[in-house]
Parts: sequence; structure tokens; C-alpha cells
Amino acid sequence: MYKKSNEFLKSASKAIEILKKKSIFEKNVSNYPIAVIGDIHGYMKSINNFKKIIEQTSPNKIIFLGDYVDRGYEGVEVLNEIFNLLINYEDKVILIRGNHEDLNMNQEYGFFEELVSKIGKEGIKLIELFYSNLPISASLNNIFFVHGGIPFIKINNEHIPLKLDELYQLNKIKGNKEYLEFENNILFQMAWNDPDGYIDWFEPNYMRGDGVFYYGKKAWNEFMDANGINFMVRGHEIVDGVHIWNNDGTFINKIKNHQKIYIDQLYKSVITVFSSRYHIGRAGSVIIYRDEIEFVEI
Repeated sequence: MYKKSNEFLKSASKAIEILKKKSIFEKNVSNYPIAVIGDIHGYMKSINNFKKIIEQTSPNKIIFLGDYVDRGYEGVEVLNEIFNLLINYEDKVILIRGNHEDLNMNQEYGFFEELVSKIGKEGIKLIELFYSNLPISASLNNIFFVHGGIPFIKINNEHIPLKLDELYQLNKIKGNKEYLEFENNILFQMAWNDPDGYIDWFEPNYMRGDGVFYYGKKAWNEFMDANGINFMVRGHEIVDGVHIWNNDGTFINKIKNHQKIYIDQLYKSVITVFSSRYHIGRAGSVIIYRDEIEFVEI
């Protein structure tokens, strides 16, 4: 058993009560800087290093892009840290739901077994409530934050871009089984889809499975035009810390630690941040300032 199991249960309950008050889509205006961490996947070293960056930069908002558990063996410890950050900095922290905030995934990739062994079966219901009350995405200062990306929506044989304000209509399923089980196709895709600058619109992503799509450069440009978004920051994919798809489908990778890129160079780009350490590449985070973005290894 986890020696802080009672603290975990209490912190989880407090975090859930905070999340219940939030919308399924968070939209706000914030001062800078904004600190962003991608997939953690049960690695405490990643979140501990990110906390040091938070102390150094004093961000006005702290964004977690989802996939807090599975693969690594410290998912309970990671969640306990995240719960406490949310409790202590409620107005600053935004937690987004990833595709691994799903008990079905947890049974396959390790967290379910870890949870029961460290906390006991009483932890399962709390985790269900946590998952089903997480926002699916957020928009701050016309920057879109999501775990996976934009959905393929087809009506009368015509593709239409997602209108973010329409997500508010889905607040009615937040906290319910329909959201917990990702039964809504739009929300499912937002947690699962991947960008691909080599294509224009949408194509099936057979590697991820049924109902998952790649979204191309014309698709994400159209989405950003329809919603007044300047650029997107997301997680979900294994990259070497950070990867950037430019608006024309070209890309930037191998970004150096503490390298800064001007915001105007990133207009309508898609930035992927990966922060776990179970792969051979770097774990990364980004700090968004008013005029530039900085990549920081963690």
C-alpha cells in the first residue's frame, strides 16, 4: 500500500469538487507566462522538474495536457502531486483529459493494477469521478490546448469545423458515464486524434484504432480560422520533447533546451509537447510568453 493513501483519497476528493465547478471547455484570458507540460505517464521525475520550472518562472497559468498515468509506475504519486497543485493553485491550474484518463486504457497499460495495489478498490470510484470531471480542452489568449486535437465532423457529406463554443452544450454529460466512457465521438476524437502536416484534411489513423483520425494542415487552419485561434498546443504523441507543425505543413524539431521562438513565427501552428521519460527521447515543457515560446527540458 501507498503510505500516503489516506492523503491521496482526501486530495482526490477535494480536487474532484474543484473540477465539478469547471466547464468541459475552459475559455479565459490570462496574463503571461503560461507553463505547459505534456504527457507524464507515471514519471515523478518529470513532474518534479516541472515544479522547479514553475517556481522559477511564476506562471499565471499552469496547463497539464493529460495522460498523467499508465506506462510508468508512479501514477498514484503523480496524481497526488497534481491534486495538490490544483488544490493549492485552483485559479492557476488547468487539467485537461487525455486518452489515458480512461479506466479501460488503465487496465491495459498498468495504472488500474497500480491503483488497486497502492490505494485499494475504494480508489476506483474516485478516479472515475476525476476522469469524468476533467475538461476536454481549454482556450487562453486565443491559444488552444487539448490532448489530441480536432475532430472529423461530417454532416450531409460535408466536413465542418468544430465550433468551440458548441462544446458548452456538452457540459450536461460532464461527470456522467457518457463522458467517462468517451461515448461522445467529438470528445473521443479530441483526446485521440493526431496532426499530420503531409495531408490536407482528415484520414483514418489505423495505428490508433477505429474512429481515430489524422487531421491535416487545411483542417487545422480551417478550425483556427473558425474559432479565432492563433496556434494549438497538444500532447499525445511521442516526440523529442517538442515538435512543431507549421501552418504550411513543414515542421520544426530538434529544438534546443531553452531555445525561444517568436510567437509570430508560430501562427496557426500545432505544437506537440511530450513530457514522459519512458521513451529514449527528451522530456519537454514549454513556457509561453507574450512574444515568444521557450522549450525547457524536464
